[in-house]
Amino acid sequence: MAQYWVIRGGERRGPYEESDVLEGVELGTVRPNDLLWVEGMREGVPITEVIANLGAAPPSRPPLTLEPLARGARGASPYRPPSARVDDLAELALGNITYAGFWVRFGAALLDNLIVGVFVALALVIASRLAGVPLLDGELWPNLAVFFAGWLYFATLESGPRCAGYGKRAFHLQVLGAADLTRIGFLRATVRWLGRLLSTFLLLIGYLMQPFTPRKRALHDYIAGTVVVVQVRYSRRLVVAVIVLAFGIPVVLGALFGAGIAALGTAGR
Repeated sequence: MAQYWVIRGGERRGPYEESDVLEGVELGTVRPNDLLWVEGMREGVPITEVIANLGAAPPSRPPLTLEPLARGARGASPYRPPSARVDDLAELALGNITYAGFWVRFGAALLDNLIVGVFVALALVIASRLAGVPLLDGELWPNLAVFFAGWLYFATLESGPRCAGYGKRAFHLQVLGAADLTRIGFLRATVRWLGRLLSTFLLLIGYLMQPFTPRKRALHDYIAGTVVVVQVRYSRRLVVAVIVLAFGIPVVLGALFGAGIAALGTAGR
């Protein structure tokens, strides 16, 4: 069976089966001016020129224009973020868009920060060994390393083609512009990252407000003009597992450390 790629704005998405393309045309997730490409073609051709050969007629009314197109089983809720704002109630009623909730975003943030933390820790240890300088808590440069690594990680990946860091990717989340639900640039991703610091400094209120806002936006989302959407259905078990491990491991390590201190105290008597 032939596989198709959809080209929009110079970016190629796919592969999709014929049924996926037809479903996208019906739902409006595939635009009339999108290009369709298959292997062996030198360039894509407009959807409107080939749609008849796929067994469907061009839509008679303006499409909802959703992006990106997510491949899924026919008849299932598409969970696709749109590239142009339409009425939120209509979007939710059609099942075309799902805004990420508090706990899945929390789990994704835990993974993202773990990745940054491990990378920075390894880099600092290696740099310390090479330079022959001991790592001290009072040193300024380790804090600067954490600051700049976090900035580059989130700003680069959230403005990249996948619109998310590796933690969000694990749960199929994307950071998109709130006005048009398209990919954001590096500057806006930087503003969003700085806004995260403000959300943290305000006693985490910037994060805790997120479940109660209309589009489940945190303070830094409002500052940067972004939303976090669910691209395809994610595993709720994975969310629970990440959160349990994040809270459970420090508790277990703390208990073991306390037991070790107590044992040493008893042995010293």
